[in-house]
Amino acid sequence: MHFSAEELLPAAWRDLAGRGPLRAFNPALLADGPGWLFAYRMVGADGLRRIAICRLDGRLRVEPGSAVPLCDAIRFAEGRTYPDAVLSWFADPRLYRLAGRLFVYWNSGWDPQPNVQFVAELDGGTLMPCGPARELRLAGDRRPIEKNWTFFGDDPLRALYSPMQQAILDVACGEAAEIELRPRHAAPWDLGDFALRYGELRGGAPPQRLGDGYYAFCHTVYPTPLGYDYAAAVYRFGAAFPFRPTDAPLHPLRLENPLGSDTLGDRLNPHVGAVVYPCGAAYRDGTWLISYGINDARAAIARLSAAEVEAAMRPLAAVD
Repeated sequence: MHFSAEELLPAAWRDLAGRGPLRAFNPALLADGPGWLFAYRMVGADGLRRIAICRLDGRLRVEPGSAVPLCDAIRFAEGRTYPDAVLSWFADPRLYRLAGRLFVYWNSGWDPQPNVQFVAELDGGTLMPCGPARELRLAGDRRPIEKNWTFFGDDPLRALYSPMQQAILDVACGEAAEIELRPRHAAPWDLGDFALRYGELRGGAPPQRLGDGYYAFCHTVYPTPLGYDYAAAVYRFGAAFPFRPTDAPLHPLRLENPLGSDTLGDRLNPHVGAVVYPCGAAYRDGTWLISYGINDARAAIARLSAAEVEAAMRPLAAVD
């Protein structure tokens, strides 16, 4: 299922329609009763990077009038100062329900460096922030660009820092303006031939618990004559510490991309070609729902059977 930018456009931003290319992409997905919450990036002709959120019904249709301009209402903690670019560039939303409370994650993109990652609590009724944005801080050294740390579990809460290192972080939430994350465990592992063809696993949707494991839907990047293409893949890791990977990707997931390598207007990233980028996942009634972005232009949701997802992985040899 594909979504047009116009049907996802909040009324407060309706002046963006008709002024040039309008993009809605890289959507997060979270169950909400019989329906769903859907948070996504929006970029209009003015080039500003925004995030919005709406409700989907049980048939994955946008509920009329539900889209709200999320980033317009975000406020930052008192006494915290950031560069203007951090305050106006909102990218890669992810949605979480932790201890019964609703949260959204985003990051400030690529510039300035170091970039910043945030979470904010949302009101479940209005879908608007009900508290200030809280910065995610890594204890110890960090890279200039840190993106898409994905939370999993609840008590205790952890974060997946890097799929290829299977690097796990402990999360100390508390009530401070910053949330500290501390390295807990890392165990590099080998993708084998998959990595040679499609590249290493990178961030994606928050890991989803099913049975005795977590399913992590990720993206990979690999070179083509037209630029770097993105593919979607899944791996599984154990639900108990040290969260060792048990199944590796065998081939990419088949997420439809009707655009091929085309896009809407000028490319937001001139170095990429065809992109499928998973940002949300949920398992319901024997079916996986994967929300993903297409070519930095459109938002989509794919339905994959449990058998399709299992067939896209291979078991790893047990390690004592």
